[in-house]
Amino acid sequence: MIFLMSLTCWHCIVAIQKNLNLALWQKIALSLLCCCALSNIFFFTFNPIFKDFPFRTATNPLFVRILMLSSRGVLMSIILIPGAYYVQKDLEARTAQKEKQKLAMQKVQIQNRLLENAVLERTRALHQSLVSVQNSQKELEHQLYIQSRLLASFNHDIKGPFKFAVTVSEKIAYLAAAKEDSATIQRYADELSKSLKNMLVLIKNNLDFVKLPVKQHLETAENIILRDLIEDKASVFEGSILTNKNILVIKVDPTTIVQTNKNLLGIIVHNLIDNANKYTIEGSIKIHSTTTDDFTLLTISNPGIEISSQIVAWINMKTNTDNTITPSDLTEIQGIGLLLVKEIAGILNIGLHMYSDPEGIHVALRIPTPGENS
Repeated sequence: MIFLMSLTCWHCIVAIQKNLNLALWQKIALSLLCCCALSNIFFFTFNPIFKDFPFRTATNPLFVRILMLSSRGVLMSIILIPGAYYVQKDLEARTAQKEKQKLAMQKVQIQNRLLENAVLERTRALHQSLVSVQNSQKELEHQLYIQSRLLASFNHDIKGPFKFAVTVSEKIAYLAAAKEDSATIQRYADELSKSLKNMLVLIKNNLDFVKLPVKQHLETAENIILRDLIEDKASVFEGSILTNKNILVIKVDPTTIVQTNKNLLGIIVHNLIDNANKYTIEGSIKIHSTTTDDFTLLTISNPGIEISSQIVAWINMKTNTDNTITPSDLTEIQGIGLLLVKEIAGILNIGLHMYSDPEGIHVALRIPTPGENS
């Protein structure tokens, strides 16, 4: 019974220390009163079943018993209150330590999240930088590729007129040595002069174009009178066409207008006329066009030699994925002209199609009209 009373007093003291918002001396006084009260309650409740307090006489007055029982409570409080006080302080210290650890953990978690966000932002920035570098590299490679194609075209375009100029020069030298009629020599000299002037204009235009930044090569799209462009390019080959005894027939409406890069389209037309004249002897080279609301279909035809079906298939492919024929094969068979035509047509998004029939070989270009891009 003494143990139960002590346990009850302990829990009461702990409850007072923990739950009541009082001053320390008030908590001690209240705990003392509780111990005195519980000492009396336990005695008067369970006596005489359990004799937990040995009185000397059985006839002690009630107030004397209460005082003696209260003294027992005071003694118990002297033992229990300090213990309960220190237990409460230890509990508060542990609670404060747990709160501190919790705050520290939250701080670490916040720092981890901030670090993760910083790493994520840095990773995103590095990824964007890498993508930008890759795009710049691709753009640079593309520009170098375009520049190489332009230089190859420039080198190729002047070969035909130069060969004609050399031929005419040799003819003039032969006639002069043979003391032929001066009128004939004058006619050849006029052809040579005209050819050299055309070559000079061609070289100047090509050099001016090659000097431009590559980006301008592709971005400069304009409305072009198609017939004027064709006649300008055909004038370079007048002497070569006469030398091969060919006839150039242009059936293109003077009002037909297309929208693309004038210089690059001129390279395509130049090479197609050059190829048609090169592989045609005593024949008719025809250039004609048909126009719809969306595009103009320009077709250049000649009755020249038959072209390999593999080359035709390669020209008609949208992408260069067929390994059965390579650009080197094409160069060996047909020269670099068709290779330039295919590559520049791809750059300008101009449709390219080659086919043959009993009348000859035909190359068709699908060129956008101003209405398609506007």
